Amino acid sequence: MKTVAKLFLVGISACLLIIYIVTMPTGSSVLISLKPTLEPKTDFIFPHNLDDHDADHQDTIKIDSPEIHKGRKVNNKDQPQTEEELYHDPYINVKYRIDTTIVNTFDAKEYIKNSAHDVDPMKLNSFDQSRSDKIGSFRQIIDSRHYSCAAHAEDWSYLPSSSIIMTFYNEARSALLRSVVSVLKRTPSHLLTDIVLVDDCSDDPDTGRLLKGLDPKIKVLRNIERQGLVRSRIYGALNAAGEVLTFLDSHIECNVDWLQPLLFQLTQKPRGIVSPVIDPIKAENLEYRVASSNIKGGFTWALHFTWVSLTEKDNQKRTKDSDPIVTPMIAGGLFSIEKKWFFESGGYDMNMDIWGGENFEISFKNWMCGGYLYIMPCSRVGHIFRKKHPYSFPDGNGRTYSKNTKLVAEIWMDDYKELFYQNRASARYSEIGDVSSRRALRDRLQCNDFQWYLDNVYPELEIPEHKYVTISFNNWCLDSFGKTDYEVGLYKCHNKGGNQSWQVNKSKSVVSQDDLCLTIRNKILVMKPCHNGNMHQQFEHDEDLQTLYNSYNDVCVNVLNFKSRVVGVGKCNQEGVSTRWQITKV
Repeated sequence: MKTVAKLFLVGISACLLIIYIVTMPTGSSVLISLKPTLEPKTDFIFPHNLDDHDADHQDTIKIDSPEIHKGRKVNNKDQPQTEEELYHDPYINVKYRIDTTIVNTFDAKEYIKNSAHDVDPMKLNSFDQSRSDKIGSFRQIIDSRHYSCAAHAEDWSYLPSSSIIMTFYNEARSALLRSVVSVLKRTPSHLLTDIVLVDDCSDDPDTGRLLKGLDPKIKVLRNIERQGLVRSRIYGALNAAGEVLTFLDSHIECNVDWLQPLLFQLTQKPRGIVSPVIDPIKAENLEYRVASSNIKGGFTWALHFTWVSLTEKDNQKRTKDSDPIVTPMIAGGLFSIEKKWFFESGGYDMNMDIWGGENFEISFKNWMCGGYLYIMPCSRVGHIFRKKHPYSFPDGNGRTYSKNTKLVAEIWMDDYKELFYQNRASARYSEIGDVSSRRALRDRLQCNDFQWYLDNVYPELEIPEHKYVTISFNNWCLDSFGKTDYEVGLYKCHNKGGNQSWQVNKSKSVVSQDDLCLTIRNKILVMKPCHNGNMHQQFEHDEDLQTLYNSYNDVCVNVLNFKSRVVGVGKCNQEGVSTRWQITKV
């Protein structure tokens, strides 16, 4: 009888619960807990000593009580989005979605397995995805810092906390996961406010969404349509809660104690941008390599970023290897900046598209408007360096880069923009829209001019002595064809600069384009990277004889075969072969 009574009571309870759920208002939800309430557990749990040989033995990662993010509930990826689920920010004037779905567990092995793949492991990402998948979510890497860095006695407890902002587009899941995990495992929890992942409308929304199961500090934003790196980073910054913003790429691996030196420097000198030393990870096999900490960022007049050696003056300012390095330019992918200063100084130029040139804009702006740029040798982050972009540019790679760098030149470089146009002639015709707001920003911040930047920040940057010239023979111009290690030849003069625009520098006796120099190889001429002291790159220009003479080989630049437009070197007095060149300033 007692058994029947118990069953009756259970049945009545179940019926009441069903009636309650059915009659609930639309959009409400019920959470039924089958275990005692626990304090939120926010520690990130991973198997210990996870490296290459045991990457296949990763277990499911569980977080007992993830933080429930505030905001409107969103539909699953296979359901149509409604206007009410989109967020619109007047600062950026673009709609994006904040994913508020709750993910309680994460299976790293399953996550990587469901990534997009191709038979050619290099095709989708321009690095070996198969090798990346095998490495998995985490690996031990060499501590590449100088030995003195580990002996620092600073108290890191008072440092401000930072938001990590990471944008991605169709990133290999294993690389993205390893990037996030390296942040979580190698960053003190009290210094990590949140990780904001901005999915720039990747083909698979789950690539970002599922990562919320790793840690409650992870937020996921997804662009409704592709916006590019600049605008995506702005979205991330607007949704970040930290005092400091740290921007990272989505194919990196943070090294030991990587964040603390960046935050420490910002406490010593606010209004700055600080960057780690970037260790290269080889794209072909993902080998982690150690970069030199005796270099800084520079650029050419075509606005190509380059690494340059520290000058004697640079070294005199530093008393030890762990001292910060003053740098004219940052690579752009990895850096920290105070959130307040980031927005006060204008953030990024929102007119820039997809990728490219944003590091010039933020570097020039920060130096010229009262800030500084440092590379911190005790902060190390590995980065996969790829030889080409794995993704497409809606307007083409070259046109996009020309537009973005033209914005930089027109707003920040003053009269020196002409040197940029001499090296990147196509940029003259790029449409950049209205730049009045950025020029007003420069006025409001009372920024210095570009001459100040050259004099005080990058005095060793060589300014072309004769600016730029064309080198012609009977209306046919010497043309590099825009290729490295390729034969130089003749092409009909078009008077648009570009591959027919040359710098003739008397002081170094070189004929160059950007960072490539005219070089003798056997009897032909090719373009090679410029190297001081390379005697095959030194030509003396005789204005009277109109010759380009190489004394080391005792030869002159000649038209060897006019019919096939072949240019090389030969005897300066050789009959029947032209050695006379008309050099005209552009």
